[in-house]
Amino acid sequence: MRRIIKGIRKTSTFHDRLVKEAHLLKNLNNPHIPRIYDLEEDDEYTYIIEEYIPGESLKSLCNKRLLSEKEIIHFIFLISSIIEYLHALPGNGLLYLDIKPENVLISGDNCFLVDFGSAKAEDDDTDVVFGTRSYAAPEQIRGEKLSKKADIYALGMLLKFMLAHGNVTRKKEAQLQALVKKCTGKTVWTRFGSVKALMEKIKEINNETSSFSEKPLEIAFAGAAPNLGTTYIALLFSAYLKNLGRKCAYAEMNESEAWYSISPHINELRALAGLEVLSRKFCENRDIAGSDIIKDYGTLTEYMPKEFYEADAVCILVGNRIWETDEIKRTRALSKKCIHRLFLVNLTDALLKETTDSLASEIFMAVPYIRDPDEFLNNPDISSVFQELAIKTGVIK
Repeated sequence: MRRIIKGIRKTSTFHDRLVKEAHLLKNLNNPHIPRIYDLEEDDEYTYIIEEYIPGESLKSLCNKRLLSEKEIIHFIFLISSIIEYLHALPGNGLLYLDIKPENVLISGDNCFLVDFGSAKAEDDDTDVVFGTRSYAAPEQIRGEKLSKKADIYALGMLLKFMLAHGNVTRKKEAQLQALVKKCTGKTVWTRFGSVKALMEKIKEINNETSSFSEKPLEIAFAGAAPNLGTTYIALLFSAYLKNLGRKCAYAEMNESEAWYSISPHINELRALAGLEVLSRKFCENRDIAGSDIIKDYGTLTEYMPKEFYEADAVCILVGNRIWETDEIKRTRALSKKCIHRLFLVNLTDALLKETTDSLASEIFMAVPYIRDPDEFLNNPDISSVFQELAIKTGVIK
């Protein structure tokens, strides 16, 4: 097991705080808290020997990409389990009091809680701990006596942060936002009675099964501009639904015939999925009752037909470059009459803050660049993206 050695100069203003934290951690035994193996010192330094954990903070990870629904539920459950462990320590338990994205270290599918500088026993009245204002409970900011409910409040704020930086289905988001509301009650008696009670609710949400829509759906696709990959994504989504066992047809509702020339792999994909491709004329005159219809309208304009706005779901592909934020604003205005719209960010790099700001209050998800169209069958990460799309468009409930 790899270890790191931190040398803290004894004249540092942080020395006493960090040494106190190290002694506290040395007595903890939890797989999600970095282990302290030993403390050594010489005339000038105190040395802390601790477990090395590769990874990055939750804040850093969310600056690079959106979290999946599975990750959000998994991480909030693990972090809650760490807090539950601290609260159940002998005596009256330990309050952490500084839960925030910067203090959660993500390492693969695991996470760790770091920086115990604010932690203290619940019955310890010697120090006033203010925490981080945007995550701290109201009573903590006021400098009042604190209880375990302060950590429950911060867990709710952490979940709120993850939901704001994640891809979550409408149903799950409503359930998880209800947890946020229950955790962050302004008064302690309106919050969950314990972290264990919160964890039970998280498990209930995670264990719920999904089902398919009973009726066939019409799902429209359009791009904010030409050459964004709208036809490609619409075709892949159609093939994905066919692979799930849904009756599905792709219909090109414009005159470009882009589906035909997009790639030599498309015909292989069609054959593999048994996908039927229709032109506008065939779509209007062919009996396709009982099929989901993926309608590709090409580029979004101000002259879209009435049936575009009335589709069960409208997917609008937008770019992820700084100069494309104006296009996002334009497409929001052009598509405001849609009954149910979803923005798809064509992702070739990390999701930009300018993009997420431009889509504030909208339902959106990132769709990564897919080099090989067969990947959606063989790559679990790609499959999870299309599963998320199926859920957000209502095919999977």
